[in-house]
Amino acid sequence: MSDAATTYWQNPGSPQDASQGATGSALPETHDDSVFLLNGDLSEGVGNTGPSFIAGRGENLFTGAIFASNAEVPSLQFPDGLTSWNGHVFVGTYNIDNPNSSRILVFDAKTGELEQTIGDKPGQELVSAGALLGLSINPATGDLYANANQAGYVLRIQNPASDHPDISIYSKYPTDAEFPPGPEDMAWSNNGWLYDSDSNNSRLYAIPPGGGDPVLMFGPPGSGAKFSDQGLFAQHVPGGGLAPNGLVFSKDFQTLYAANTDTDSVIAMPMGADGMPTGEIRTLAQNLNDDYIQDPKGFEELRFPDTRIGATAGTPLNGPDGLALDSAGRIWVADAFGDNLTILDPQNGRIEGTIGSSAVTQGGLLNAPASLTFVGDRIFATNLGLFGPPWSVADFKVGVTGAGGNGNY
Repeated sequence: MSDAATTYWQNPGSPQDASQGATGSALPETHDDSVFLLNGDLSEGVGNTGPSFIAGRGENLFTGAIFASNAEVPSLQFPDGLTSWNGHVFVGTYNIDNPNSSRILVFDAKTGELEQTIGDKPGQELVSAGALLGLSINPATGDLYANANQAGYVLRIQNPASDHPDISIYSKYPTDAEFPPGPEDMAWSNNGWLYDSDSNNSRLYAIPPGGGDPVLMFGPPGSGAKFSDQGLFAQHVPGGGLAPNGLVFSKDFQTLYAANTDTDSVIAMPMGADGMPTGEIRTLAQNLNDDYIQDPKGFEELRFPDTRIGATAGTPLNGPDGLALDSAGRIWVADAFGDNLTILDPQNGRIEGTIGSSAVTQGGLLNAPASLTFVGDRIFATNLGLFGPPWSVADFKVGVTGAGGNGNY
């Protein structure tokens, strides 16, 4: 762990025991049953103080429900990418079982009704060319951008909620790395550059306004990057697709944050006055846990010698994946291996609380949550279910809105 990183959360026992002590009997299916907050509440803003967590029943603090599920929408398989805009929720599927069946699904944010499917019609083959990952809306244009992970390019989709979306290639990743390019997640800077992670090759790119060739900003030594990642994008399985992962900017755009799913950490990269990286990089927060909620079948290389399977995995920042920012500037983290959402102070990495619990071990609503977006005072999470279903999108009413509206800053 970097000297700059501080872990404040301490597990008083197994995560399951802590949850049972806090909540008592199980909650109805429409409520998530594991909510831990530091003293204070989310509406008070960054910097709440207090040495310990206070716990309460889910229905007294936050309520959660399944917004959309594979049982109702069969094409919702391995949902990963997620964003929202103008009353719509966009979900991209990472369909590793049937890559050419990967789709972008457009839902009504209020009703959960499926409005459109992108990728199942003639002329939309760029979407169905392989598994999809991160989604983002350009706030200046309302255009949707999608990372075509297996194809190695970034798509621009104009009029994404219409019957006739216009799909084109915005940028292609280079193929000079050791592993195939793996576009993962993206975040828009206020200077019009699109930052995009390559989780196969531990690289972070920046795509200039208007698209074209990406510029390699951070990467391992010898990668040709402008700046070294200082080993902070390392992953124990080469080409493992775990780092860097989710991206989000701070409210003032002076820091770009990136998740390293493999090292259970969130990385901070300061930006200069010109909106470009200064070259500095550090660990903001880290909370190591080598356990998994489910056996990583098909991904056995992810196991460590000390890995356990089950509820012991349910700690904050276990497998941080997607990131989002709330209107107070806090970082929300989807913990894919811990089945919870962690809230971080953006200044010092302090863990301010967790929301949600595992659908596998605790009867909760989360199953490998991958990406996050806000709609009003609700936060949505895709349940990737990488090691097994259920596949769904969950949402929680949290009493705070997203920065810039959707929190995908």
